[in-house]
Amino acid sequence: MDALTRYPSSKSMFQWKLNEREKRVAIIFLASLFIGTAIAGRIAVVTSESIDHRVFFLSKQAGHISKGDYLVFNKEGAHAFMQKSLRVHDRLLKKVGCVPGDEITVDEKFNYSCNNNPIGQALTADSKGRALNPIIFNGVVPTGNYFMVGTHPRSFDSKYYGFINEHDFLYKALPIW
Repeated sequence: MDALTRYPSSKSMFQWKLNEREKRVAIIFLASLFIGTAIAGRIAVVTSESIDHRVFFLSKQAGHISKGDYLVFNKEGAHAFMQKSLRVHDRLLKKVGCVPGDEITVDEKFNYSCNNNPIGQALTADSKGRALNPIIFNGVVPTGNYFMVGTHPRSFDSKYYGFINEHDFLYKALPIW
């Protein structure tokens, strides 16, 4: 074996060079791959009609929570779910109807109001005729708790399972569509 075979020169090594166009394509491809994998877990698609939007971007819940914000929380954040279709790890996405310090009132026909503004009416039976037991609460929303509502009249929300504690929120959901 001669010296050239044992010690190949750098000239005989394969060198890969990209032209400017190929570099741009590679950068765009890698950036798209990175963004696609990072964003995919942050998009939520709601198939239920209980909310008036269908696609949301999920951001880590931080900062001030206001009335009208959409938030994602675990099923365990609700006190007593009656729907058998929900599994243990299902998450719910609802709109903040009342914040701590707001006053909730419920009349004899289960019409709910927050600071005298209507936020929905509870039903006494679901679509299959099963009895529902709306939460009756007249008073001020306790510190650290939120009354969550859907935008559809048949939404399964805080009217049925009560307040959601701020520690149960997972994400703030920003409507995209």
